[in-house]
Amino acid sequence: MMTSVITTDAVHSRTRPKIVYAIPHLSADATEHFAHLPAFLEVLGERTDLVALVERGTPPGKLPGVRMVVSAVGRTRLTRLLNCVRAIRACHRAGYRTYFLRYSRLLLIVLVLTYPLFRPRIFLWRSGTADLIEPGHSKTVRQRLDDGLNYVLARCVHAFVTGPETMVPIMRGRWRLPPGRMRLLYNDIDSDRFTPPDPVRRSEVRRRHGWNDGDFVILFVHRLSFRRGTRLLARFLDSVDAALPCRVRLVVVGDGPDRHYLDRMAAGRPNMHVLGAVPNVDLPDLYGAADCFLMPSYEEGFPRVLLEAMSSALPIVTTRAGGSVDVVGRDYPFVCAVGDLSGLVAGVVELAGLPRAERDALGDRLRDRARDRFSPQRVARMLEDLL
Repeated sequence: MMTSVITTDAVHSRTRPKIVYAIPHLSADATEHFAHLPAFLEVLGERTDLVALVERGTPPGKLPGVRMVVSAVGRTRLTRLLNCVRAIRACHRAGYRTYFLRYSRLLLIVLVLTYPLFRPRIFLWRSGTADLIEPGHSKTVRQRLDDGLNYVLARCVHAFVTGPETMVPIMRGRWRLPPGRMRLLYNDIDSDRFTPPDPVRRSEVRRRHGWNDGDFVILFVHRLSFRRGTRLLARFLDSVDAALPCRVRLVVVGDGPDRHYLDRMAAGRPNMHVLGAVPNVDLPDLYGAADCFLMPSYEEGFPRVLLEAMSSALPIVTTRAGGSVDVVGRDYPFVCAVGDLSGLVAGVVELAGLPRAERDALGDRLRDRARDRFSPQRVARMLEDLL
């Protein structure tokens, strides 16, 4: 597929910073967290002269707040690579030199290789590590080569961007970067889209899924992998189910290498529901219908699922993995150590035992934090400042 540039009729000031924001994947039914980006770009476009460069998916012809949508979509990796070169050339001709990348390794490689021609300024976002190896396994040759390539590429960027605060020294140490190269940036959440539903809507969603009003519904949304604590879920459910007098349901949303394992675990547990991947656009209903959000991760960076739950006013029980404590707040009560299954169980049991008014107040507190600290407007200002 040829690179295409689609101009919008938005009016931008020539004095605004010019930036190319790379989106690894974008489509209407996206299940990845990149689905949050269009709403953020609309806000960012009020402060910058913005181009969106989409690498995969089905990019729309226009995005609100964006001057140009540049497609580097291709059927093969080679086609995408060539389209990335064309996209960078098109942006260069239009006067854009600054790139903000969320992972986007292929585009990063092309930017580094074509640096003598286009002289881009590269801001690379990465948060979280993938160093945890499942017991009984070891890093493959490919994983080691990937680490080496990422190590080299991290030294080729103008700035290495990460967040929240806890992740800055972690990522600096992981990739052995000088302090002056590090920048702090938050993830954002659209609190208008992820908002508590009215009681009628909540009841409708619960009935559609077969959940009774008296059921205590625990929601897990994440990649289904060992790093995200999926191997703990079945034992967790058994323990919580035995401790609570009401019917407990565990709803698992996501896909990944542990999908088949969880399907086997759910086969013998009628109160464990593995829904698989759900388009991000449909997630607000699930957050709004649940009673508790669970994140049992061993490794994390800046988990956007916590922001989704917080903005939905859904009480959370989480581990301290990565920057999780920075997200929910250091005074949030339902946080336990990484790998602490008994702590996760105790947290959910205690939360379920609270009066409904106290649970609602806890959810409101989380929503207020999400709106105040992680709004698209605040994050757009942070990004503009670090450019």
